[in-house]
Amino acid sequence: MKGRNLLLGGLTGLLLANPTLADSARLVTAQAVHQAADMSSAVLGKAERAQSVEVLQRSGGWARIRAGTLTGWVRMLALAKQTGAEGGNPAGANGGNPLVMVTGIREVAIAKASAHALIVTNNNYRNGITKLPGTEHDRGSALLIARALGVPEANTHQASDVDLETLRAELDRLETAVKPNDEVFLYFSGHGARMLAEDGRADRCAEALVTVDGQALFDNELAERLDKIAAKAKRIVALIDACHSGGATTRAVGTAAASHLTGKVWTKSGGETCTKSTNVLTRSLGDKSPGSGRQNYVYIAAAQSDEVALDDSAHGGLATQAWLECIGGAARDLDGSSGLSVSELQACAQPLIAGMVKSANFLPHHISVTGNADMRLVGKEPEPGVEPSALATLRDLHAGRDDRRVVHLVPDQPSYRIGQDRVRMSLSSSHNGYVYLLMIGSDGKSFDLLYPNKRDRENWIRAGQVLNLPRSGWAIRPGGPVGKDHILAIVSDAPRDYSGIGMQATGPFSSLATSASATRDIQLVTAASPSCETGVAKRALQIVEDECSDAYGADLISLEEIQ
Repeated sequence: MKGRNLLLGGLTGLLLANPTLADSARLVTAQAVHQAADMSSAVLGKAERAQSVEVLQRSGGWARIRAGTLTGWVRMLALAKQTGAEGGNPAGANGGNPLVMVTGIREVAIAKASAHALIVTNNNYRNGITKLPGTEHDRGSALLIARALGVPEANTHQASDVDLETLRAELDRLETAVKPNDEVFLYFSGHGARMLAEDGRADRCAEALVTVDGQALFDNELAERLDKIAAKAKRIVALIDACHSGGATTRAVGTAAASHLTGKVWTKSGGETCTKSTNVLTRSLGDKSPGSGRQNYVYIAAAQSDEVALDDSAHGGLATQAWLECIGGAARDLDGSSGLSVSELQACAQPLIAGMVKSANFLPHHISVTGNADMRLVGKEPEPGVEPSALATLRDLHAGRDDRRVVHLVPDQPSYRIGQDRVRMSLSSSHNGYVYLLMIGSDGKSFDLLYPNKRDRENWIRAGQVLNLPRSGWAIRPGGPVGKDHILAIVSDAPRDYSGIGMQATGPFSSLATSASATRDIQLVTAASPSCETGVAKRALQIVEDECSDAYGADLISLEEIQ
């Protein structure tokens, strides 16, 4: 559709055009081939990375494939479209190829040159520290999670069995690679610890990530490093499959612990181990003041502070397995927004963890989320029986704003009489940008683009300017029914194009009836030009920095319509 400026942000309606026909694909990472479309089903064998396969059937986030003499189920996220006689280039090999599913299946996500991932997995610990063989599986799982988040292979860096010096170097490299308004996925699988640390002020009980040489990257250092990245990035998602529970290990284990499960916590001998920690990183995320940028973070920990995260030697960390299953198709869009938030993914993952330990006499550990739990990570069609919700879609968009940008939309009064009053508003922004006003009326039946419109297309605002709306030539009057209208103000670095999603003229405004496709498409409109996604190198040019930024600030308000 000409003029349509959409980037797919996740799993949006993966459908086979004809499920009876086999489609050619290749694997982006090695995969266990399962007997059924279920991660707990029997493993029939293994298909290797880059192997060509035929896709025979699709169910949820799984595909039934034929790989040589092996037929079974793998995750959809592991499949990429076969291009060319010899299988084509790896997805994202040039820094910007879209991650496209097999022929007849819709795109999973566009590989965004603005997205980066660092995946760290530690298994071969030294000096008597327990090894974690499941982390070898976590590496592939984390790669698929990064893929679901739109990170291209060219921007996905993997490091295994790192010592402290190497881990610091990897974080330095990540900080250097991130450009203004980029997105970051950080993954760590290995041991955690709770130790006494000196942070420059006083001795304290601190949480830490343990490197293979038995050294610790303490929470204050990780917080400082992420803060430096956050000064540039518009979104940071950290998934840490480790635990810091100290002496809680024995409380997690039943009378006949399964030999394939290992606690991912290291208790150092001597006086350096402690029990009650103060985590600098998670405490700092409690600051949610406007402009702080803290809503740009989400920190996902495999276990709560008094629990033990578990490693399965045959499949990987339980939290990682569950998160991959959910982001790969198992999670439900509970609010009808056509997006999956962190909290919806958490609600999906937790029962899966409980199921994995039920027969092993372990207590389940509970995923802990700090930061913006409302952040939308991927897209998904609303579930059968769940009505599409235009308001939930606006809330997803609001939760996805760049929190470093402060936008205020202020109505001139809290309520308006139907058919009598005129609505007037003032808008201010901490950053320059293009202004868009999306409204959900009190009936909830449509998205209305109020501004810009046919009579007023000049929608640029300067930082610190107050923009009074409506301007001459157009007006907003409440038309009923009694109830609340909701208006989302977006101030975007680059122009956004709503013309390609089927909006219909309604006077000077544009309108789109609420539906599953509408709630999806509204969220897929992006400000970044498609030309920005063709390679990493181009983004480094200062001249295209604003054009290639999809960052925006936002404010969501409600108005009361009364008789």
